[in-house]
Amino acid sequence: MNLKISSALYVCLTVSIITLFPPANTAKAQTHPDAVVAINPKTLKLKDVFAQLSEKAGLNFIYADIDKELEKTITLTPAVSSVSNILEQLSTKTGLRFSATGDDIAVRLQKKGIIKGHVKTSQGQPAAYVTVKIKGSRTTETDEEGVFLFRNVIVGNYTISVSHVGHAAQSRQVAVNSDETTVVNFTLSANTTDLDEISVNGNKTNKFTRKQSDFVAKTSLKALENPQVYSSVTKELIKDQLVVTYSDVIKNVVGVSLQLPNQQGELGGAMSSRGFITSAKLRNGLPGMSVGMLDPVNIETLEAIKGPSGALFGSALTSFGGLFNLVTKKPHENTQGEISYSTGSFGLSRITADINTPLNAEKTLLFRLTGAKHKEESFQDAGLRSYTFVAPSLTYLVNDRLSFNLDGEFNSGKYNDVYRLFPDNSFETGAHRPKDIAIDYNRKWMGDDLTYQGNSSNFYAQANYKISDTWKSQTNFSYSHYLETGPWSWMTMLPGNKELRLNTIQTEYLNNNLIDVQQNFTGEVKVANLRNRLLFGLDYFKNNTKNSYAFIESDPLNAANPGIDYNKLTRPRLETLAADSLFDKSKDGRIVYSAYVQDVIDITSNLNLLLSLRLDRNENQGVYNIASGTTSGNFNQTALSPKFGLVYQPVKDKVALFANYMNGFSNVAPQRQPDGNISVFKPQEANQYEAGVKLDLFSGRLTSTISYYNIKVNNSVLSDPQRPQFTIQNGTQRSRGFEADIKLNPFEGLDIIAGYSYNENKFIKSDAYNVGLRPGEAGPKNLANAWISYTIKQGYLKGAGAGFGGNYASENIIENTTSSYFVLPAYTVVNATLFYDQPAYRLGLKANNLADKRYFTGWAAIVPQMPRSFIIDFTLKFGSVK
Repeated sequence: MNLKISSALYVCLTVSIITLFPPANTAKAQTHPDAVVAINPKTLKLKDVFAQLSEKAGLNFIYADIDKELEKTITLTPAVSSVSNILEQLSTKTGLRFSATGDDIAVRLQKKGIIKGHVKTSQGQPAAYVTVKIKGSRTTETDEEGVFLFRNVIVGNYTISVSHVGHAAQSRQVAVNSDETTVVNFTLSANTTDLDEISVNGNKTNKFTRKQSDFVAKTSLKALENPQVYSSVTKELIKDQLVVTYSDVIKNVVGVSLQLPNQQGELGGAMSSRGFITSAKLRNGLPGMSVGMLDPVNIETLEAIKGPSGALFGSALTSFGGLFNLVTKKPHENTQGEISYSTGSFGLSRITADINTPLNAEKTLLFRLTGAKHKEESFQDAGLRSYTFVAPSLTYLVNDRLSFNLDGEFNSGKYNDVYRLFPDNSFETGAHRPKDIAIDYNRKWMGDDLTYQGNSSNFYAQANYKISDTWKSQTNFSYSHYLETGPWSWMTMLPGNKELRLNTIQTEYLNNNLIDVQQNFTGEVKVANLRNRLLFGLDYFKNNTKNSYAFIESDPLNAANPGIDYNKLTRPRLETLAADSLFDKSKDGRIVYSAYVQDVIDITSNLNLLLSLRLDRNENQGVYNIASGTTSGNFNQTALSPKFGLVYQPVKDKVALFANYMNGFSNVAPQRQPDGNISVFKPQEANQYEAGVKLDLFSGRLTSTISYYNIKVNNSVLSDPQRPQFTIQNGTQRSRGFEADIKLNPFEGLDIIAGYSYNENKFIKSDAYNVGLRPGEAGPKNLANAWISYTIKQGYLKGAGAGFGGNYASENIIENTTSSYFVLPAYTVVNATLFYDQPAYRLGLKANNLADKRYFTGWAAIVPQMPRSFIIDFTLKFGSVK
């Protein structure tokens, strides 16, 4: 039987674990310390393990004050083993010590200590964000000063290891004593050998670099192993540039141009990538946040994944030019945080917080909270953006095999919609550029009272389970909800180029809901002595929208003399017009069932082959008109999307030559022809062929990706040249180009990023009015971005620094047909920062658009961009692990 006794008696009964099995002919457990006992099931509470050992091995457990530990769930591996092995497992997994006298096993809590240390580079500088491991147990990373810390380490001997890209792995043996701090330091040394144990999330030789992703291939691959091109914008770059809007994050992505700022229906805005419009709708590899406002405070890394990616991500939230995946900040073991306040031009007032803390002494329950309160006015005579963003995140490490991640993002805001002018009728007067039409750069044409309210709630859950040493399971769930009410507007130039009309969508409600459930299995097997890294996945995606809106046209506005009737459209006037308008009330939805498989085959240590395949079953439920009670546009469609990639590293972990074939698809609805027949179409497809080189040289001081791609889109729907009223499916489009992305760290403290892209895009077979022409959504042909940052690393001015850089875009044809065209001129915009970064605080100053350049972006519309502006930021840091 089990006994629960006082602490004093408990101490008296305990003896050393060495005496657990005395000489023969005593109790059952003493006589057979190696006797095999089967514990069933292998995962259960500690108290249940005690009960089975009492029954099967004749042991009596004596304990006090361990009620909390008795309720812990543990997993025994193996669960069928000797008595001594099972007790050793219990000691390792629970932090308890076992001592024996005869059949009686005394149980007590083990004493604990601290392991602390400092990691430096070979030049004596702090090595930030290096992964440090206690072998077989816990993992952490160094802070910006190169310091790491493990609390509540059970007394005993341990191996501490440090590994870093381009440096030799190191380990130290340490002894942890009760209530003492054990100090162990490391100095990284360069090495060219392959480091299989590296798990660091970026080589901080260049603080703007990420060398590995868990999401681009839905499995953990180094950048040099992955045949797909992707760009990463890190939180360090976001901080260095004093970025306060998601649009400014995008400006660091090679080959991507922001066509329209955040607007209704597009998360974070509409961007052009490789000549196709796309937007950011993936979060940690999962669909989510279907619409709403993004804030950079919760971004760990933004991954811009290039090219059609249907094989792993489907078509619901991607485009043929690529997709954007937000990697969010996760909880960790250290208690620390930052609180920042920014103020600046045009009424900017912004406070952000990033706070992390473990919630229990064992550091198995970890919590992180990020958030922002943002208020900003437009540089024009009207316009505003005011919102509150909160993102809590919780990680629960159940045991060494099972963990859960729960997190959410909640946003509530009020917005005055962005300025958009469609120059549709300007072509009749020979106007083809902004300078040719009557447009006042600083006039909004709508008052601050015309605002809409947007509220988004996004919840995510993930369960990770280690099935074996080589196989893992990951179960994901995401739910997103967005509700919008109020007006959003745009302007149209009327014939004659002298008058404008303000068009408004008055939204009574827009209710958007998204659910995604995804199951992934990853693992390794050897076939014919070849390493195969496998992925099997299933995905269920459901999206539905319910809305009620009315289209309202205002009276014409005098563009040449705006003072005459500038205030014609106010909220009272809009409400009067809306009262006489017919609201369109409808519901729509779609469900997508998907299965995918991927295999990365290591043919040799320098050559690997990637194969992916996805099956998508799209069930479009159509649009249900609430007033008439009818449904239209419902259809079902199935698509198969393959992917192939090859990587050869002539110099291991330094130079990689790659090539890929990638496929993407877009579902196409059936259409009723003028003769009454229904034409059923195939999915529209994009096929990309790409080749290039990836570099990681000079111990990580130079990383680069250079590639050439060719994308051909087939099965586009267009008018039948023989019967213009009829629709056929034989259109094609080609987009091809070159991209170069370089990150350089010539010496300690100096970090440089630079990118250039060229895109050639045209309709090969299309409607007569645009065949052979560049699409209006393609964006500028030439794009370039650069940023140079220098931080003083020694002396009295240590932590002081400056940054300088910007963006270039060639002219952008936003309207392009055989009878009309409209061009936005080329532009170059430069920005600069000054900062003073210390362990306890950070001061920053930024100037955006230093030359006060007046420039435009847009997709079929003209959108004036912000002139020169300034930002001042103060950040308070706390809770360093030192």
